[in-house]
Amino acid sequence: MSKIQPSSVSLRDLALAPSSGFRSKIIPVPEWNGEKVMLREPSGEAWLRFREIMTPDVPEGEEAPKLTQAEAYVRNKKADVIMFIDVLLDDKGERVFSDADEDTVMKIYGPVHSRLLSQALGLGITQEVAEAK
Repeated sequence: MSKIQPSSVSLRDLALAPSSGFRSKIIPVPEWNGEKVMLREPSGEAWLRFREIMTPDVPEGEEAPKLTQAEAYVRNKKADVIMFIDVLLDDKGERVFSDADEDTVMKIYGPVHSRLLSQALGLGITQEVAEAK
């Protein structure tokens, strides 16, 4: 039987740390002068908001309205921004943006942001797996 070595950090403190329930990784962003950012897998709250945008409630007996390509693009971008705001952290593990920054981030969201979000999504389970739960 192996013995567990005592740690100077309390297990309780580790379990209660703000980002302890999420996988994360630190990566450099070449387009941002090589600045390092922390990405974490999305929170349940972000997934919920994402789903509310992507699949809004439709009254019973009605069909979801058909979106134009432009409307679908804006909807998808808004859903991505919600997730991006949730997953981008600074070097201390704090969110870089608050929910109040959504409109500001929407205006500048582009391919670099999308690639960062894609990497963060890769840290967690897929949406299909989450929905199956």
